[in-house]
Amino acid sequence: MKKIIYFLILIALALLIVIAYDLAAVHSQKTSTDVNTENTLAKKVNTTNENKIKLKDVYTNLPYDISQVNISRIEADGFSRVEVFDKNTGKFIEAYGEKAETVSKSDILDKLNDISKISKLTIYKERIDGSAVTRLYTVLTVYSDGSFRQIESIDKAYWEKASDGDWKLENPHASAISTIGSFPTTEIETSGTTTIKMKATLFTVGLLDSSARSVLSIPGSTYYLRKIVELGYRYSLY
Repeated sequence: MKKIIYFLILIALALLIVIAYDLAAVHSQKTSTDVNTENTLAKKVNTTNENKIKLKDVYTNLPYDISQVNISRIEADGFSRVEVFDKNTGKFIEAYGEKAETVSKSDILDKLNDISKISKLTIYKERIDGSAVTRLYTVLTVYSDGSFRQIESIDKAYWEKASDGDWKLENPHASAISTIGSFPTTEIETSGTTTIKMKATLFTVGLLDSSARSVLSIPGSTYYLRKIVELGYRYSLY
């Protein structure tokens, strides 16, 4: 019995040492606001120099020098998905997705009588932090008539886990607006923040990037890694 107790004490001490070492590393490094691009050569550009890329029916602005990234297009889970990788390292940077769905008569506004011209558009931007994959979604109601299209409304904006594992999202905040301040519009902007919370063990302590990490201790000597993350994007119909 004593051997088991000593063994458990050694494991606890080892965990504390690893956590303390990682926290010391945090203070010795320059804090990064976007860990997805850490150790990559692709650099963000000014907003005025962003490159517009098409997903399926909508466009988004890519905040990177297009010559420094590779773009992969796939269909996954009903979404048209665009993945962005650093061209030199092959490191994943971020991903975008879009899915259009038909609506029922009860879903649409009374003034929009032709249901064939109305669709629900779900879009997202994705980031990866170690084993935690998060997505910031926006759901739109879109009216289309030939080449003419407009966004009638923003239905909701929300965060969602996109990977399994012993972690969760805390304090999610998301909002979306028309860039012209009213509807209908052809462009929206979505932004949000949330906190990734992951139980700290000898195996998970290194899964979240060292930057912007904090450790929360609760009674019973349980430790959690917590990291605040943020995402933002613009989508337009043209």
